[in-house]
Amino acid sequence: MTKLNSYLSLIRFYNPIGFWLLLWPGLWGLFLSNNFNIENFTIVVLGSFLTRSLGCAINDFLDKDFDRNVERTKSRPIASKDLSLSEAGIFIVILASICIFLLMQTNPFTIKLVSYFAIPMIIFYPLMKRFLAMPQLFLGATFGLSLPISYSIAESTVNIEVIFLYIGCIFWIIAYDTYYALCDIQDDKKLSLNSSAIFFGNDTQKAVILFSMLFLGVIITFAIKNSSLILGAGAIFLLYQIYLQNKLSKANKNLDAFKANSHIGLVIAILLFIENQNELFS
Repeated sequence: MTKLNSYLSLIRFYNPIGFWLLLWPGLWGLFLSNNFNIENFTIVVLGSFLTRSLGCAINDFLDKDFDRNVERTKSRPIASKDLSLSEAGIFIVILASICIFLLMQTNPFTIKLVSYFAIPMIIFYPLMKRFLAMPQLFLGATFGLSLPISYSIAESTVNIEVIFLYIGCIFWIIAYDTYYALCDIQDDKKLSLNSSAIFFGNDTQKAVILFSMLFLGVIITFAIKNSSLILGAGAIFLLYQIYLQNKLSKANKNLDAFKANSHIGLVIAILLFIENQNELFS
């Protein structure tokens, strides 16, 4: 049982916030399509869970030496040696194989999109904090891919509106992951790692508001373009969340501010579902 818990800990099974934050944009893309069905929904949900699990495992495998020197991460299975490198490596291969099998159930366009873009980005993201001054930009581009990928699963293509929302997603992810970076800022400085929190310094909270407002602008523009009153009304909730999260951050509750973004993802998913999938109720 202890070994099982180590594997579950490796994929953050007991801390699912990352799964939700990856899943919500995936559901946005799916709900925007004209081919929403239970099969595509299952692929998106399972794909989000497995991809997030694989990403966490790869991250811990590559960051084991750093994790051992950070209070928050030193108990992770690989860093604490509850799992050996060979055990973790085999588990990563198994997870990757399952992900590839699931990918094969989609279509040629999605397979190419994931193979050429998503897979390399998932593999290389853990290394970005060593080289990029603001690795959250790369994370945003990687995590946000769940939106165009899920849309392509249903439509076998992506359109300009989906790409526009994807860009908005990048702004949103940079904003919320910067709150997360504030939790580790002292350890990151000691280990000479980069983050947006270090990059922006004393202006970090202002930068988060800027990226959040850019995301809000994308949502409002999308709502106006599609004459979506319900999504436009949802922008009020987003504005409130931007205010609330900034307030939490100023109170040094950055982890709470980070987690609150799951509410944003959920609300947008619900609004897009009501707006675009209402025929399911007729």
